[in-house]
Amino acid sequence: MPARKILPLHHVRSVPTRLGRAKSPAVRRAYVLTRGVVRRVANAVTPLQLGWIGWVRKAHWLDDATFEISGWAFERGMNFAQYTPQIRVRLRSFGQPDIEAEVTRVDEPQANASVRDLELDYSAAGFVARFSLADAIRLAGSGRRSWRVVITVSCGNRSTTGTFVRRVRFASSEHLLARTFNGVQVLPQWAKGRGLSFAVSRPAALATDCTVEGRRVAAVLTLNGISFDHAELVSPQATVRMTGSAIEGGRVRVTGELPPIDPNGASSLLDPDEDEGIFSVDFGEKTEPVLTVRMFAVDTRGKRYPVASVLDQAKGSQNHLPLPYPGPDGTLRLRDTEAMVLVEGVDLEKGPKPRVRLRGRALGAPVDALKLTLAGPRARRKLTVTSTPDGGFEAVADWLGSQWGQPLSAPPLGQYTVRATNARGRFVRVAAAVGLIEDAPRIVDFDEQDFRCLLGLGGGRRLVLVIQPLVRPAELGPVKQMQLAQHYQRVGVPIIDQFYFEAFGGAAATCNPLALDREVARRFPNARRVWGVTNASVAVPEGATKVVRGTQAWWEARETSRRLIVNEWLTRPGMGKTTLGKRNFLRNPGQIVLQTWHGSMFKKIGLDRHTTDLVVRRELLAERANWSLLLSQNPHSSEIFRKAYDYSGPVWEEGYPRNDSLFTGDRAAMRRSLGIADDEIAVLYAPTWRENRTEMVMFLELERLMADLGPGYRLLLRGHSRTKKFGADVLLPGVLDVTSYPNIADLYLAADSLITDYSSVMFDFSVTGRPMMFYVPDIDEYRGELRGVYFDLEEAAPGPLLHTQEQVVAAVSSAAQDAPLYAQKYEQWRARFNPFDDGHSSERVIDRLLALD
Repeated sequence: MPARKILPLHHVRSVPTRLGRAKSPAVRRAYVLTRGVVRRVANAVTPLQLGWIGWVRKAHWLDDATFEISGWAFERGMNFAQYTPQIRVRLRSFGQPDIEAEVTRVDEPQANASVRDLELDYSAAGFVARFSLADAIRLAGSGRRSWRVVITVSCGNRSTTGTFVRRVRFASSEHLLARTFNGVQVLPQWAKGRGLSFAVSRPAALATDCTVEGRRVAAVLTLNGISFDHAELVSPQATVRMTGSAIEGGRVRVTGELPPIDPNGASSLLDPDEDEGIFSVDFGEKTEPVLTVRMFAVDTRGKRYPVASVLDQAKGSQNHLPLPYPGPDGTLRLRDTEAMVLVEGVDLEKGPKPRVRLRGRALGAPVDALKLTLAGPRARRKLTVTSTPDGGFEAVADWLGSQWGQPLSAPPLGQYTVRATNARGRFVRVAAAVGLIEDAPRIVDFDEQDFRCLLGLGGGRRLVLVIQPLVRPAELGPVKQMQLAQHYQRVGVPIIDQFYFEAFGGAAATCNPLALDREVARRFPNARRVWGVTNASVAVPEGATKVVRGTQAWWEARETSRRLIVNEWLTRPGMGKTTLGKRNFLRNPGQIVLQTWHGSMFKKIGLDRHTTDLVVRRELLAERANWSLLLSQNPHSSEIFRKAYDYSGPVWEEGYPRNDSLFTGDRAAMRRSLGIADDEIAVLYAPTWRENRTEMVMFLELERLMADLGPGYRLLLRGHSRTKKFGADVLLPGVLDVTSYPNIADLYLAADSLITDYSSVMFDFSVTGRPMMFYVPDIDEYRGELRGVYFDLEEAAPGPLLHTQEQVVAAVSSAAQDAPLYAQKYEQWRARFNPFDDGHSSERVIDRLLALD
């Protein structure tokens, strides 16, 4: 057996953690002593900073020469419960005395979220530091001097010094701005391995003023030690030589006119070396060209010097394009484009109707000519725009929304950005004004709706609103989660007569648990029903209560409910085996766990997979020990479960409850709710996930597919639940992306045919008797090294196996006519895999479950 299968590298990395948690005190002490020696030696001769945690969140200028940073820092293993940490922050430059910061220690719950230590609480490691750079400015000569931020944390008799190692995403620390003092520029910089530092210098050319009239650009330059000849404006489309004239004080006034933008020419959006290159590159050719224009001073020998800027001190906004702004390297830049939106203020309004309110200006086009949308990966919120008397605009969006006709709920998790389109349907640039940087990130908790919004700035200074679960400080991080686990997994915890449901780890209220919930609610309207969900946007059935994963209410519901009905592992990655050091669910005496699973098996699972190593085997068997009962769709699945999970407990072969609706549902009403016309042929495309990629498998070129099929077809695109959070909805004519639709059984009901590959949907859609096609261009890889399968699909499939897009088009077009060719195989398939799917599975399962009482 290969060594990598016995104990793969990612498990070898966990060995130090396991030694630190050893039951033997002698082993733990020996590990701590050895770890300390290794860290000190390694950190003395390398820049690795082993064991050191240093995060910077905010980093911005205050008044004058004062700079403020906030974050947290500590060495792993420091015991802040026993000793209050002393934190010292200073600037260090070779040959100069350190510049000390004024440090205020603050509680920082987020410090616990970035580590996996289970016994130590690091929330006391937070701090805010302010220091004056006046001395650094005074010491500035003609050369360039660097000052590095150094942090020392002392705890008891232990003291460690390090730097910032990481920056919080979307925070002001990712958008550092220079500031200029009497010709001396102080430029905050970030470098991997060195952290945060400040470069202090006198730029060779400094623009103390920059104005734009039409397309004519004028600037006043202060020169330092160069023999000036002329200045240039340089963009991806043109280089413009500027005319110059000397003015008082040894300065030079330069002017130049930018040529019109070539709509088909080069754009800085696609240039990774420009700040525009990190703005929404995914828009590609659908975005109007955006040019980054830079100014250079050229000396008599032809050498170019970037012109530095003082625009960072001016927080007001200009009202026209091209728009001067400070670049990330402290240089003067101009943003040149046909139109853009500049956001100057954001309000996050709480209350029964939570909203986001934007204030800003539309440059280059009237605001009523632009359409603004708050766009997330799987949801959108319309921004209603009104003009303001000062020439700006105000845009408001409601956070609560409805997806697929469900009740209003919080927005789905993910990143939301403001997108603007013009009358031609092309995207125009949206950016935040300089004044918004120092406030990022801003966090607002919407307690009534149980979600959190982080307001920050992404690449290219675009506005980002990140929706997150609302987790309180007492619930945040491994140490807090373990405390909750210990409390609710203690001996004698009371068991409550209620049902707990969970599907796909809480990603949706769907599948077999949803069907069984409906049956419980039908019979017992007053029964207590609780759903575990990943976030507040997940809609649950009427009359049920939702509890968000990781919260105290979630722990209580899982560990105290008498009956738990789930379709996947109760131990969730990131919540259990990697952070708690033990299963995050432990079946208490008096609890019944019904594992319904979520599909019959074509692809190998559990112990049958060739990638299952010793550590995964141990986790799998521990999870299996939580199950009281196992629901199986058919004898084929029962046999595999007993082998693949080494399971010897009760197995109920009752068919799948989720397929009951295929007998009782209203097909015509479902098609209407999805917008499918009576004369349209609806094709459901539902591929499974792949172990070697996170995003949805997309072997079909959808735009070409719909063009080849012609009018009269509607494609229902369904990505696997594992790929949902890694992609965004596909927006193409004739394609309806239903990846976020909660209940796939409704899609079976509405579809006229199915295209799949190796997904278990093949065992459920066959209940309808409608045509199925199998698009499997990678079948040799999949059944070989990637996953492995249980039977020969080509021999058993009740539909054609397809390997090219052209074959798919032909098969879909002739699906109804070709159905008789597969009638015998279809009948055999249903006899093998659907013998108990008769519309009454939910009734039988609940009957048997209640009989256990």
